[in-house]
Amino acid sequence: MKLLRALQTITLFSLFLALPVWAADKPTTTVHRQMAGELDDSGWAVAKSTEGGFTVKTPGKFTDATAVASDPSASVASSHLIVSSTVQGIKFTATRIKFRGGQDEAIKQFNKLKLTTGKLKYKSLKPMTMNKHEAMEGELENARSQLIQRTVLLDGELMTLIVEYPKTEEVVAKRLIPIYFSSLILE
Repeated sequence: MKLLRALQTITLFSLFLALPVWAADKPTTTVHRQMAGELDDSGWAVAKSTEGGFTVKTPGKFTDATAVASDPSASVASSHLIVSSTVQGIKFTATRIKFRGGQDEAIKQFNKLKLTTGKLKYKSLKPMTMNKHEAMEGELENARSQLIQRTVLLDGELMTLIVEYPKTEEVVAKRLIPIYFSSLILE
């Protein structure tokens, strides 16, 4: 029961960490599935978003959720998430963010990744392509943890893949990240 409660807390926390573009809006959140997925022989599950139009593989069971803006003037229309966490505390979050402003707003939010403000500074930030789309991969860290985020610019949307891990688990995380990032399938 404690594990389930901890995973629920991680899921909700990850939901709001992954969505800085929500600003002051309080979205309506629907959790479609929790602790879902059939694990294969290697311990990975295929996680298909219920409403997000994407699939990723997660190292373990996952939660599938959707957040829909309640404010009709909010720039974000909806976000669709798949969240998973390992026993080592490595967190995996895949989010497809759909913007009301279409491609212009998606480009604006994508370009914000290139900015560094305040205490939030990328250790590294590199442009790339993923599934034939413009993408960016950034690395952030503090004294205890590290985060690697890959963001893909789609038509009026952003797709983000985030892996956050304690620095003590870097060896394990670095082994899992390529599997996770390369598993993304967009519909």
